[in-house]
Amino acid sequence: MHHPKHLILLVYLVLSLTTTAQDLPDRETITRHASDDIALVADFYAGPADAPVIIALHMLNSERAAYAPLIPDLQAAGYALLNVDMRGHGASGGARDWDAAIADVADWIAWLETEGHLNESGLAIMGASIGANVAIISCAESAVCAGAIALSPGLDYRGVKPEAALVDGLADRAALLVAAGRDQSSATAIRQMFLKAQGAVTARMYSGRAHGTRLFESEYESVSQLILHWLREHIPVNHAPSKDDECNPDNYQFGKRGYILCSSIPRAMKPITADHCLYEHMDDRDNDGVVCEIDRS
Repeated sequence: MHHPKHLILLVYLVLSLTTTAQDLPDRETITRHASDDIALVADFYAGPADAPVIIALHMLNSERAAYAPLIPDLQAAGYALLNVDMRGHGASGGARDWDAAIADVADWIAWLETEGHLNESGLAIMGASIGANVAIISCAESAVCAGAIALSPGLDYRGVKPEAALVDGLADRAALLVAAGRDQSSATAIRQMFLKAQGAVTARMYSGRAHGTRLFESEYESVSQLILHWLREHIPVNHAPSKDDECNPDNYQFGKRGYILCSSIPRAMKPITADHCLYEHMDDRDNDGVVCEIDRS
């Protein structure tokens, strides 16, 4: 007889495989060579012409498929995604060299620019575990990166130390730091980095001990919404979403008074008038039937 936990794990794996095989948006698999001729592989999920781009970096001993649960939600929210197999992992070749991995991210950013995928909408880099450390450092070193999302970063993973990059390199930019409270090294890291940070840094601690992209298994709804809300604030989508997405209040950020913030509304949708499906969720302070004509939130 199977233990119940084994059954739960089996169901999760089946659902994950089903999602990966059937439900992921269309993608282009890119193979390119690093400066040392190592073949690197990533999936590019295109967005609208002016879509902000997210680069995703997985954990040690993992691969780009770890982000499968999040990809449809990022796409639905209007973001493009470059989902990378870091060198020595997944389909990418080479040995695991973390200095080279940081250089590889710079090369991927250059590829995005060359291919015309980067624009004024911006770029963010997201990583998990050692990928989080690489994401913070890579963002700090890139003039086009608006901010970093770090799932379970550490102060020192295999010599990759992101604290100075967060405190100094991202002093005029943004970061989202996420960890589980009983994941001791990551919890300690985000507390220390948050206290020292100079930029617009948000930190969130969850219960339990889930690490990196394993947070998607136990806290997916909360973690995914946290990421999407952070993205809308710091690299907002400036094109109008589909009508179904446009009318879904869950796709926007709410303020403390319980109304959708104008800062989370794409510019292409503004202003919001009284006949709009979102108007009932907005704070029309002057009661003139128009909101978001000026961003006050």
